[in-house]
Amino acid sequence: MAIQKVYRIGVDVGGTNTDCVILHPGEADLPDRGIRSAFKTPTTANVTEGITKAIEGAISQCGIPLHAVSAVMIGTTHFINAVVQADDRNLRKVGVLRVCGPYTKENPAFMDFPPILGRIMNGHVAYLDGGLEFDTREIMPLNEAQIRKECQILKEKGITDIAVIGVFSPLDIAGKQEARVREIILEEMPEADVVLSREIGQLGYLERENATILNTSILKFARKTIRGFKLAIRTLGLSCPLFLTQNDGTIIDADSAEKCPIKTFSSGPTNSMSGAAYLAGLDTKKGRIQNSQVIVADVGGTTTDVCALLPSGFPRQAGTWIEIGGVRSAFPMPEVLSVALGGGTKVEERDGKVAVGPESVGHRLLQEGLVFGGNTLTTTDIVVASGHADIGDASKVKDVPKDVITKARYRMKRLLENAVDAMKLSADDAVVILVGGGSIVHMDDLAGVGQIIRPPFHDCANAVGAAIAKISGQIDIVKVLEGRDEDQVVEEVCEETKKLAIDAGADPESVRIVTIENMPLQYVQMRATRLIIRAAGVLNQKALMQYVPSETTEELLVVQEEGQRVSKTTNAEKDPKDFLVSPSALIDIRQYKPEVDKDGTWWVSEIDLEFLATGCSILACGGGGPGYMCYMAARAALKAGHRLPVVDINTLPDEGHVFGSISYGAPTVTLERIPSGTESVDATTALLSMYPGVKMDAQIAVEIGGMNGIRPMLVSAQYGQVPTIDGDFMGRAYPRVYIMTPYLFDIPLNPCTQSDGNGNVVTVHKASDPKKLEKIHRKAGHELGLFSQLVLPPITIKDAKKIGTLGTTSLAWYLGHAVYLARQEKTDIMKAIVEANPSGRVLYTGKIVSVNRYISDGGYTEGTVRLKPIGSDEQEYGDSVTTETRDMILPFQNEYLYAELIDPDAEKGTKGEILCTVPDLISLVGTDGYALGTQDLRYGVRVSVVAFVAHPHWYTPVGIRTGGPKEFGYDMDFIPLGTPYYEPKRVTEEFRPA
Repeated sequence: MAIQKVYRIGVDVGGTNTDCVILHPGEADLPDRGIRSAFKTPTTANVTEGITKAIEGAISQCGIPLHAVSAVMIGTTHFINAVVQADDRNLRKVGVLRVCGPYTKENPAFMDFPPILGRIMNGHVAYLDGGLEFDTREIMPLNEAQIRKECQILKEKGITDIAVIGVFSPLDIAGKQEARVREIILEEMPEADVVLSREIGQLGYLERENATILNTSILKFARKTIRGFKLAIRTLGLSCPLFLTQNDGTIIDADSAEKCPIKTFSSGPTNSMSGAAYLAGLDTKKGRIQNSQVIVADVGGTTTDVCALLPSGFPRQAGTWIEIGGVRSAFPMPEVLSVALGGGTKVEERDGKVAVGPESVGHRLLQEGLVFGGNTLTTTDIVVASGHADIGDASKVKDVPKDVITKARYRMKRLLENAVDAMKLSADDAVVILVGGGSIVHMDDLAGVGQIIRPPFHDCANAVGAAIAKISGQIDIVKVLEGRDEDQVVEEVCEETKKLAIDAGADPESVRIVTIENMPLQYVQMRATRLIIRAAGVLNQKALMQYVPSETTEELLVVQEEGQRVSKTTNAEKDPKDFLVSPSALIDIRQYKPEVDKDGTWWVSEIDLEFLATGCSILACGGGGPGYMCYMAARAALKAGHRLPVVDINTLPDEGHVFGSISYGAPTVTLERIPSGTESVDATTALLSMYPGVKMDAQIAVEIGGMNGIRPMLVSAQYGQVPTIDGDFMGRAYPRVYIMTPYLFDIPLNPCTQSDGNGNVVTVHKASDPKKLEKIHRKAGHELGLFSQLVLPPITIKDAKKIGTLGTTSLAWYLGHAVYLARQEKTDIMKAIVEANPSGRVLYTGKIVSVNRYISDGGYTEGTVRLKPIGSDEQEYGDSVTTETRDMILPFQNEYLYAELIDPDAEKGTKGEILCTVPDLISLVGTDGYALGTQDLRYGVRVSVVAFVAHPHWYTPVGIRTGGPKEFGYDMDFIPLGTPYYEPKRVTEEFRPA
């Protein structure tokens, strides 16, 4: 009788240990959940040797027949180590082909790479005709002759690792463009490795491109390593398929992993989370937890990784981007919070207080911990001294003072509570699953936690997670809903997603939709939404039974051993500057002075741009669009040799003319169809044709908040150093084009022009009223692809002096400078912000406990965010001390509209104390000093609410009527902040040579 292939082997290669479990999925209803054996061995320099030893050990414990193993699943951090260590032995130069048409040139490839990785990986960059709009219309068709010409250049440079990145390519399910580019490349270069960005990441062009480049650079190293894994399995006598665990908690077959190794970069934490859910029985009727949040805490020797589990059992996904080796990237990753608490965390008395961490003895615990004969007091020693564990020699901790034990226990408890609370999505009690070898540090009940589960085999949850991982499929797409039934559209995309999972190897009967994200597009007159849907199912057992190896043992023997070995070169042996992207990271900020010449012109530097981006985020008041793209574009302009001058308006002649530019469209498109840099030039040229004899003498920001605070500097660069005026027309960010100071002074807003940078320009010569002007431009913006640059009619310098909110560029700089200086000197960031703008004050310090948002008929993000105060025992670096006991509510329409204190026990509809309203500025600032946009709000984030007095232009009757609460539909009068307005200091005055 033939023995069926029923067992699975799960392996997780950690930094210290390699864990292996053997599991029988058909015995999941037994108390041990089908786990036949678990084995732990130290991770070896040659990871294949460690994997072999772990599997041999696990098999020897349970004695299962080798031919009964159906699959091996391995999780490893081996590939990410090569990137983090900038290992030039295993990273290769990449040819980057952007399928973008006229777009993306403002932000060159490799711009935000650490210098050392840029030097290693940057082989060639080309811009090709093509690309898609958000609704999959072609920006322009492919030019095959152009692609073949680039192939010849790549051949001459000896580059065979090629990354192809198309605008909106994740929406290209039909494979119109990127796939065709790959076909042409392989016709010209059959030996090439070609990676398509649509197979790597989601929407967000720069982040997806960066992930694609990393994947391409490491491709040959990964192929060599994975074939080493295959050889090891074959040598052990196993005749079953090999899978690698992915970052999102699912598995990918080894052949596919050879093509997309980046998807396996950080699967260790995910394996632990999935394994914890399985070990706790959450997938069973008996163990299923209803109506409660489930949080997993994986406690190691140095840190605790905390993650929230979705009802599907998968970890909650991170936001729009993550960082790998200093490179900002985007692909599915779990949202994991790491805190400095583990079994080896040091416990010290400092100034009469007991501190727990952040230092740790880590893997040296067995040598340095007191109970093991060492001299360092650790959390493990506190556990033993408290009588909660029988580890080592308890007599070694009998002299630890009782008050030290009590205080240390309390701090350990608070660290766990705060970490769990930060991952919750509501204030309701959560269920916490504790796993990991260091989970003994939990001894006391946790506030906000209704149940704590420490399941059997908790110390090898990572390997269990690998063994039980599922196969998935995902679609990220924008759908136009005009004239269609939304539920039907979602259902159609769900079916397409399920098919992807089945095609990847999932059992059709088991495939289920595990996540649906439906995000309506902002600022869109027609209905459109972005759908991110994921499906998953168990491995298709029939396919496993019919498995045939893709290579013979002889073919695998060609693998070179060095391809499997961990790099011995450490970052400590390299120049630290080579790993930094931040320009200000290695300077003494207190000593830094911006460059201002004797004529009073401020020549903006990369460091200035960093300060400006942070300051503009604060002045954005929750709106203004994502500033990262404009910040990096301005840095690229400097590196390309452009200079970015900023001047005080009083240095310009009254008869000159100033033009205002603003990015206009939907944020989703902003992140994907990166500007060409010609949009404002085209719009301005069209506008000038209507004003004979008028020329551009200066640029000015329409709004200083968010991305548009830096935008005019980019336009100035295109016009040969036309200066940017220190100021703007709002003093903040507002969501509507007419809520600006020219309108307050009856300055016409039309003719008003927008351009898409692809030869299309729309001008509204006349509109019956400003609201109609807004509607016409929004409608035209759809045809232009939902992202353009909009230019106001020319305004004389004389009028701009009267109507402008002047000095706000300097104000943004001083705010950003204050934040970075406070970070460097480890002082109070909120205090520094208010000192940089004395017209402001900190209204509240708390944490977000609820967020409600929706898209209004006008395309704006509307909703409310509620905060609760942070207690004194929860204070962290960057938090301001508060004695407030009431909650704070902040309604928003893209920007925050008013700040209201309300009793937490008050009935719904009860009016509280309103501290201030628009047009005064209200901003939510994180503990790092960077402000949160309304799109960034989520439960548990700690923030301070900082408010500033608006410019006097907004304190006039017309200003209050135009920018006050009634404009946004609230039947309330303007309530001012109540502090004096201070004219901003000017960089051009403070730093101008005497």
